Amino acid sequence: MLKTIDLFAGAGGLSLGFKQTGYFRLVAAAEIKEYARETYRRNIPNPEEEFVFIENVVGYDFKSLSRHFDGIDVVIGGPPCQGFSNANRQKTNLISMNNALVKEYFRAIKEIRPRAFVMENVSMLKSSIHRFYDSLIDHDLIEKLNETSADPAKPLIPMREDKIVMSSRNYDGFDLKAIAENQEQLDALLIPYALFQLLNVLNKNKNNEKRLPTYLQKHTREMCREIDDYCANDADTAEKETIHRWLQVVKNVLLENGDIKETPELQDIIELQKTFHTINEAHDNQLIGKYSVEKGELIFTVKSYAVIDYVNAILGNEYIQRGATLNAVCFGVPQERKRHIVIGVRRDCLENESFDMLQEPKKYDTVTVEEAISDLMEYDVSLEAECAEIPYAEGQKIGEYAAAMRVGSTSVKNHFATATTERAQKRFDAIGKGKNFQSLPDELKTTYSKPERTQKTIYLRLDPQKPSGTVVNVRKSMWIHPEKSRAISLREAARLQSFPDRFEFKGSKDSQYQQVGNAVPPLLAKAIAEHVYKIIGV
Repeated sequence: MLKTIDLFAGAGGLSLGFKQTGYFRLVAAAEIKEYARETYRRNIPNPEEEFVFIENVVGYDFKSLSRHFDGIDVVIGGPPCQGFSNANRQKTNLISMNNALVKEYFRAIKEIRPRAFVMENVSMLKSSIHRFYDSLIDHDLIEKLNETSADPAKPLIPMREDKIVMSSRNYDGFDLKAIAENQEQLDALLIPYALFQLLNVLNKNKNNEKRLPTYLQKHTREMCREIDDYCANDADTAEKETIHRWLQVVKNVLLENGDIKETPELQDIIELQKTFHTINEAHDNQLIGKYSVEKGELIFTVKSYAVIDYVNAILGNEYIQRGATLNAVCFGVPQERKRHIVIGVRRDCLENESFDMLQEPKKYDTVTVEEAISDLMEYDVSLEAECAEIPYAEGQKIGEYAAAMRVGSTSVKNHFATATTERAQKRFDAIGKGKNFQSLPDELKTTYSKPERTQKTIYLRLDPQKPSGTVVNVRKSMWIHPEKSRAISLREAARLQSFPDRFEFKGSKDSQYQQVGNAVPPLLAKAIAEHVYKIIGV
């Protein structure tokens, strides 16, 4: 069996698919979230075999791990890809240095030298427009890689200059450029994060006539106390004095039940503090750049480079890579879910230095929501995450997919859902099959400030005759059972992801829903694993 390690493993959807083939033995996995680790431990490692769990990949010694197992054959996993917050707001397609986790993944490849690797859900690798920022963290490494280019005029990792808008406006009395260039001054002007969070939510809800009164009733005293605590310290600069003054104005409006919508100081505080946090993020990530003010905007000029150029330079000529976007529904999963998959194979493991990428089958049987979960309807749904297992009913007629999901199990596990409020229940009752929040009458949309902008996945009642859409955290999205006026249970969501009933999730209710939503569908993972084995198996 091929020794395999799963980086950024989550609950283990990718690992399970590889394990199900019978060709791969998981010897190690990395996952930073405790509940996901607990789920993975419960389901993936063989108890009689040695297994290493890595909590954090950053700086981990993968060379020693590989030596410990006398080599690791395959590395799999999907590093998270959150974008740089300010760049996201400006829609520049720049990738955050937080995505250093992508770099950690390829460092692991470099240190382990597996025969093959599989990287999932990293669509940035398809295009050269996605970028990393130049940073002190690995600036020297990039320069060394570029020095190895056969043509000095054509570096392996070419740089370009990008401009990031850190603030789109000026604030009277604040020299944002000077503040950005002085970390001590910046730190002094940041208000406590707890206070920032309270005021930020207040600012978001200030125009929401339904939510604002409840929020004020619950948090006014806390906000005023936080403001008093912060302003009790002397304002030793003119800038801090202005922040104190703005906060006192907000406090007075809150205490006098004034109109917070007509309080520009609240907006000033939030926008200014967001600018400070963005500057701080660039500093924490040790970005190399220069600040300037152009047409009233604070600009951070920084060099960037394409992710794909970085990956190719790191791997050198040692691996051949192929990529494709695959839809899980084509591989027996009752769900439309597209994942970008990259398979890399070490050149010396290939006879002809080439291989074909896994393709979606031209003919396949589509599995519907009804086929996936209808057999679960007769079992009572708990409202508690720690719910008892429910033995399968005798003599129950089930379809082929449901029967496959039951293999290895004698009961239904994790069959719980979220309690439904009176307002949510009215919405559940009013939404038809395949319809969502947008189909509701106006009187049932009043808790949303801009209902027309609500995503199509919110309050979605599944169509039983079709595969589901992409399963996310269906608890937060309030997905509705196709036949019953209740939320989708955790087990039903897991069925839509192709997790078998024997797979048991652990942790809090929201964590379990998130684990399911984040996972690679095991049936898709199994198809990928079989293709990898076809390429490198012995």
